Amino acid sequence: MDTDSLRWDEIHKKIPPDLERHSQYAEKREVLFPRESKICDMAGGLGYDAMYFIGKGHNVIILDISDYALKGAVNSAKASKISKKLAVKKCDFGTGKIPLKDGSVDVVFSRIGFNYFPYKETRLLLAEAYRILKTDGKAFIAFKSPEDVEDYKFLKTNAVELERNVFVEGEQIRSRFTKEQLQQMMEEIGIVDYSVEQFLEERDTIRDEFMKANKNILYLNEVRFKKI
Repeated sequence: MDTDSLRWDEIHKKIPPDLERHSQYAEKREVLFPRESKICDMAGGLGYDAMYFIGKGHNVIILDISDYALKGAVNSAKASKISKKLAVKKCDFGTGKIPLKDGSVDVVFSRIGFNYFPYKETRLLLAEAYRILKTDGKAFIAFKSPEDVEDYKFLKTNAVELERNVFVEGEQIRSRFTKEQLQQMMEEIGIVDYSVEQFLEERDTIRDEFMKANKNILYLNEVRFKKI
Protein backbone atom coordinates (compact mmCIF):
# COMPACT_ATOMS: atom_id res chain seq x y z
CA MET A 1 0.00 0.00 0.00
CA ASP A 2 2.80 2.43 0.87
CA THR A 3 4.36 2.13 -2.60
CA ASP A 4 1.01 2.67 -4.32
CA SER A 5 0.21 5.55 -1.98
CA LEU A 6 3.47 7.31 -2.75
CA ARG A 7 3.02 6.72 -6.50
CA TRP A 8 -0.39 8.35 -6.43
CA ASP A 9 0.93 11.19 -4.28
CA GLU A 10 3.40 12.00 -7.04
CA ILE A 11 0.74 11.78 -9.75
CA HIS A 12 -1.53 14.23 -7.91
CA LYS A 13 1.34 16.61 -7.22
CA LYS A 14 1.86 17.00 -10.98
CA ILE A 15 -1.71 18.07 -11.71
CA PRO A 16 -1.57 21.75 -12.74
CA PRO A 17 -3.89 24.32 -11.10
CA ASP A 18 -5.74 24.82 -14.38
CA LEU A 19 -7.16 21.30 -14.00
CA GLU A 20 -8.81 22.07 -10.68
CA ARG A 21 -12.34 21.64 -11.95
CA HIS A 22 -15.09 19.04 -11.76
CA SER A 23 -15.57 16.53 -14.55
CA GLN A 24 -18.29 16.57 -17.17
CA TYR A 25 -19.24 13.09 -16.03
CA ALA A 26 -19.91 14.38 -12.49
CA GLU A 27 -22.02 17.24 -13.86
CA LYS A 28 -24.10 15.00 -16.11
CA ARG A 29 -24.73 12.42 -13.40
CA GLU A 30 -25.37 14.68 -10.40
CA VAL A 31 -28.81 15.58 -11.76
CA LEU A 32 -29.74 11.90 -11.32
CA PHE A 33 -28.75 11.79 -7.64
CA PRO A 34 -31.43 11.97 -4.93
CA ARG A 35 -31.38 15.46 -3.38
CA GLU A 36 -29.18 15.92 -0.31
CA SER A 37 -27.52 12.55 -0.85
CA LYS A 38 -24.70 11.01 1.13
CA ILE A 39 -22.18 10.19 -1.60
CA CYS A 40 -19.16 7.90 -1.56
CA ASP A 41 -16.68 9.23 -4.14
CA MET A 42 -14.39 6.26 -4.70
CA ALA A 43 -10.86 7.20 -5.78
CA GLY A 44 -12.00 10.81 -5.51
CA GLY A 45 -8.46 12.22 -5.48
CA LEU A 46 -8.16 15.93 -4.80
CA GLY A 47 -11.91 16.24 -4.53
CA TYR A 48 -12.86 18.34 -7.56
CA ASP A 49 -16.02 16.31 -8.23
CA ALA A 50 -16.73 16.10 -4.49
CA MET A 51 -16.65 19.91 -4.18
CA TYR A 52 -19.11 20.14 -7.05
CA PHE A 53 -21.45 17.67 -5.36
CA ILE A 54 -21.25 19.57 -2.06
CA GLY A 55 -22.09 22.76 -3.92
CA LYS A 56 -25.26 21.03 -5.08
CA GLY A 57 -26.30 20.26 -1.52
CA HIS A 58 -24.86 16.78 -0.97
CA ASN A 59 -22.52 15.33 1.67
CA VAL A 60 -19.47 13.43 0.41
CA ILE A 61 -17.06 10.80 1.68
CA ILE A 62 -13.89 10.59 -0.44
CA LEU A 63 -12.03 7.30 -0.42
CA ASP A 64 -8.54 7.38 -1.92
CA ILE A 65 -5.10 5.83 -1.43
CA SER A 66 -3.19 9.13 -1.70
CA ASP A 67 -2.52 11.05 1.52
CA TYR A 68 -1.54 14.08 -0.56
CA ALA A 69 -4.84 14.05 -2.47
CA LEU A 70 -6.96 13.62 0.64
CA LYS A 71 -5.15 16.45 2.40
CA GLY A 72 -5.70 18.64 -0.66
CA ALA A 73 -9.42 17.86 -0.63
CA VAL A 74 -9.66 18.72 3.08
CA ASN A 75 -7.84 22.01 2.53
CA SER A 76 -10.15 22.91 -0.36
CA ALA A 77 -13.18 22.22 1.79
CA LYS A 78 -11.79 24.38 4.59
CA ALA A 79 -11.06 27.24 2.18
CA SER A 80 -14.63 27.06 0.90
CA LYS A 81 -16.04 26.73 4.44
CA ILE A 82 -17.73 23.43 3.66
CA SER A 83 -15.67 21.12 5.88
CA LYS A 84 -18.78 19.82 7.65
CA LYS A 85 -20.03 18.41 4.35
CA LEU A 86 -16.86 16.42 3.56
CA ALA A 87 -15.25 13.35 5.11
CA VAL A 88 -12.13 11.61 3.79
CA LYS A 89 -10.72 8.16 4.43
CA LYS A 90 -7.58 6.49 3.13
CA CYS A 91 -8.43 3.29 1.28
CA ASP A 92 -6.41 0.73 -0.67
CA PHE A 93 -8.89 -0.60 -3.21
CA GLY A 94 -6.44 -3.37 -4.05
CA THR A 95 -7.65 -5.17 -0.92
CA GLY A 96 -11.10 -5.53 -2.49
CA LYS A 97 -12.69 -4.01 0.62
CA ILE A 98 -14.42 -0.67 1.18
CA PRO A 99 -14.21 0.60 4.79
CA LEU A 100 -17.85 1.64 5.11
CA LYS A 101 -20.84 -0.07 6.72
CA ASP A 102 -23.56 -1.93 4.84
CA GLY A 103 -26.26 0.36 3.52
CA SER A 104 -24.52 3.55 4.57
CA VAL A 105 -24.64 5.78 1.45
CA ASP A 106 -27.21 6.96 -1.08
CA VAL A 107 -24.83 7.18 -4.05
CA VAL A 108 -21.58 5.51 -5.07
CA PHE A 109 -19.67 7.52 -7.66
CA SER A 110 -16.36 6.81 -9.34
CA ARG A 111 -14.87 8.29 -12.48
CA ILE A 112 -12.07 6.07 -13.89
CA GLY A 113 -10.98 5.10 -10.38
CA PHE A 114 -11.55 1.37 -10.95
CA ASN A 115 -9.24 1.07 -13.97
CA TYR A 116 -6.25 -0.23 -12.01
CA PHE A 117 -7.26 -3.77 -11.08
CA PRO A 118 -7.63 -7.21 -12.70
CA TYR A 119 -11.04 -8.72 -13.41
CA LYS A 120 -11.64 -10.52 -10.10
CA GLU A 121 -10.53 -7.56 -7.99
CA THR A 122 -12.73 -5.20 -10.02
CA ARG A 123 -15.70 -7.50 -9.52
CA LEU A 124 -15.05 -7.48 -5.76
CA LEU A 125 -15.06 -3.67 -5.74
CA LEU A 126 -18.34 -3.53 -7.63
CA ALA A 127 -19.85 -5.98 -5.13
CA GLU A 128 -18.58 -3.80 -2.29
CA ALA A 129 -20.10 -0.73 -3.93
CA TYR A 130 -23.44 -2.54 -3.97
CA ARG A 131 -23.04 -3.58 -0.32
CA ILE A 132 -22.55 -0.04 1.02
CA LEU A 133 -25.58 1.37 -0.83
CA LYS A 134 -28.82 1.96 1.02
CA THR A 135 -31.94 0.33 -0.39
CA ASP A 136 -32.85 2.24 -3.58
CA GLY A 137 -29.33 3.75 -3.59
CA LYS A 138 -27.62 4.24 -6.93
CA ALA A 139 -24.11 3.68 -8.29
CA PHE A 140 -22.47 5.52 -11.19
CA ILE A 141 -19.08 4.02 -12.06
CA ALA A 142 -17.17 4.97 -15.21
CA PHE A 143 -14.33 2.92 -16.69
CA LYS A 144 -11.96 3.75 -19.52
CA SER A 145 -13.06 1.86 -22.61
CA PRO A 146 -11.11 -0.23 -25.15
CA GLU A 147 -13.08 1.64 -27.81
CA ASP A 148 -10.51 4.43 -27.50
CA VAL A 149 -8.52 2.86 -30.31
CA GLU A 150 -5.30 4.85 -29.89
CA ASP A 151 -5.18 4.28 -26.12
CA TYR A 152 -5.88 0.57 -26.52
CA LYS A 153 -3.29 0.20 -29.28
CA PHE A 154 -0.68 1.89 -27.06
CA LEU A 155 -1.32 -0.58 -24.25
CA LYS A 156 -1.27 -3.59 -26.59
CA THR A 157 2.05 -2.40 -28.01
CA ASN A 158 3.84 -1.06 -24.95
CA ALA A 159 2.45 -2.98 -21.97
CA VAL A 160 2.29 -6.61 -20.90
CA GLU A 161 -1.18 -8.17 -21.12
CA LEU A 162 -1.76 -9.84 -17.76
CA GLU A 163 -5.19 -11.17 -18.69
CA ARG A 164 -7.82 -10.20 -21.24
CA ASN A 165 -7.90 -6.39 -21.44
CA VAL A 166 -5.77 -6.01 -18.30
CA PHE A 167 -2.25 -4.65 -18.86
CA VAL A 168 0.83 -3.94 -16.79
CA GLU A 169 2.63 -0.75 -17.84
CA GLY A 170 5.73 -0.25 -15.71
CA GLU A 171 4.46 -0.89 -12.18
CA GLN A 172 0.87 0.10 -12.92
CA ILE A 173 -2.04 -2.17 -13.81
CA ARG A 174 -4.44 -0.69 -16.35
CA SER A 175 -7.72 -2.32 -17.34
CA ARG A 176 -9.85 -1.60 -20.40
CA PHE A 177 -12.86 -3.86 -19.93
CA THR A 178 -15.46 -4.19 -22.67
CA LYS A 179 -19.13 -3.61 -21.98
CA GLU A 180 -19.63 -7.37 -22.23
CA GLN A 181 -17.02 -8.01 -19.53
CA LEU A 182 -18.63 -5.47 -17.22
CA GLN A 183 -22.05 -7.01 -17.84
CA GLN A 184 -20.59 -10.40 -16.98
CA MET A 185 -19.33 -9.00 -13.66
CA MET A 186 -22.82 -7.73 -12.83
CA GLU A 187 -24.32 -11.14 -13.58
CA GLU A 188 -21.68 -12.95 -11.53
CA ILE A 189 -22.27 -10.64 -8.55
CA GLY A 190 -26.02 -11.12 -8.87
CA ILE A 191 -26.93 -7.47 -9.39
CA VAL A 192 -30.26 -7.36 -11.20
CA ASP A 193 -31.09 -3.70 -11.76
CA TYR A 194 -28.11 -2.49 -13.81
CA SER A 195 -27.01 -1.08 -17.16
CA VAL A 196 -23.68 -0.79 -18.95
CA GLU A 197 -23.52 1.95 -21.57
CA GLN A 198 -20.97 4.10 -23.34
CA PHE A 199 -20.40 7.64 -22.09
CA LEU A 200 -18.40 10.08 -24.22
CA GLU A 201 -16.72 12.90 -22.32
CA GLU A 202 -15.36 15.87 -24.20
CA ARG A 203 -11.83 16.85 -23.26
CA ASP A 204 -10.69 20.45 -23.00
CA THR A 205 -7.45 21.92 -24.32
CA ILE A 206 -5.68 22.14 -20.96
CA ARG A 207 -6.60 18.59 -20.02
CA ASP A 208 -5.47 17.32 -23.45
CA GLU A 209 -2.05 18.88 -22.97
CA PHE A 210 -1.61 17.44 -19.48
CA MET A 211 -2.88 13.97 -20.45
CA LYS A 212 -0.98 14.04 -23.76
CA ALA A 213 -4.23 13.08 -25.44
CA ASN A 214 -4.56 13.03 -29.21
CA LYS A 215 -8.34 12.96 -29.35
CA ASN A 216 -11.05 15.29 -28.14
CA ILE A 217 -13.19 12.50 -26.69
CA LEU A 218 -12.62 10.30 -23.66
CA TYR A 219 -14.35 6.96 -24.20
CA LEU A 220 -15.94 5.59 -21.03
CA ASN A 221 -18.00 2.52 -20.23
CA GLU A 222 -20.45 3.39 -17.48
CA VAL A 223 -21.82 0.82 -15.04
CA ARG A 224 -25.00 1.97 -13.32
CA PHE A 225 -26.96 -0.03 -10.79
CA LYS A 226 -29.58 0.33 -8.08
CA LYS A 227 -29.77 -1.46 -4.72
CA ILE A 228 -33.01 -3.40 -4.38
